[in-house]
Amino acid sequence: MKKACFFALAGLILFSSVLFFPLSLSAHDVNECYRDHAACRERALAMDAPWTKIAILLTVCDVGLGKCILKV
Repeated sequence: MKKACFFALAGLILFSSVLFFPLSLSAHDVNECYRDHAACRERALAMDAPWTKIAILLTVCDVGLGKCILKV
C-alpha cells in the first residue's frame, strides 16, 4: 500500500509540474531578456536623479527581467 501511495504521489507531482511549467513551441531567447535588463540598468544608473528614483528604476528593471524570463 505504501508503494502504491508513493507512486501515485510521484505521478501526481510529475503531472502537476508538466502542467505548471508548460513548454513553449516557439524558442524563447532569454539572452535578449538579459541584454534588455543590462541596458535598462545602465540607463537607470546614468541618470542624474535622486537615489530613491534610481532605486525604484532598478527595481522596475528587475521586475521586467523576471516578467521577460517567465513570459508573463
